Amino acid sequence: MGDVNTVNRLRRISTVLGFSLPLFYLFWLVFVGTFAFHELLLGIMGAVLAGVGFSVIDFYYPARFSPKLREIVSLWPVPWYFVLGTWQITAVAAKDLFGIEKAKSVFRILKFNTGKKDNPHDDARRVLAVVAMTVTPNTIVLGANTNDQALLFHEMGRSSPPKMLRKLGARA
Repeated sequence: MGDVNTVNRLRRISTVLGFSLPLFYLFWLVFVGTFAFHELLLGIMGAVLAGVGFSVIDFYYPARFSPKLREIVSLWPVPWYFVLGTWQITAVAAKDLFGIEKAKSVFRILKFNTGKKDNPHDDARRVLAVVAMTVTPNTIVLGANTNDQALLFHEMGRSSPPKMLRKLGARA
């Protein structure tokens, strides 16, 4: 029987392939929007190629992403922040267009508990914070600095950090 390390690697590769192949095939079907026989075959080939590539990358550079359930659940208001951000950027643009108020575009630094560089849980919190802030149209995160324990982001207008960001580690 092979050594434990080899068995664990094979188990990980098979798990990654087991999840990625159907997902990539589904992406292909949504992308092409048809069930023509040749597209179904091309989709299988594309999904296998993408799945193998994804497995090779994961084998050499495994993702270290280990969020807590409460941190993932804290992202539930993201759709609301998307709507609110759309409204804010529309209002800023309208005021600028009609000469009421010049649009304010600001770079901000927000104190954020970024944690340690090589900690899977801290990596996950940083990723969740970046995604939550960047998905809204009025902000984009430019970086999470672990040395300074801060997030650098660009914002149209100026608003207070959302409550969900404070749950992930923002300090006001």
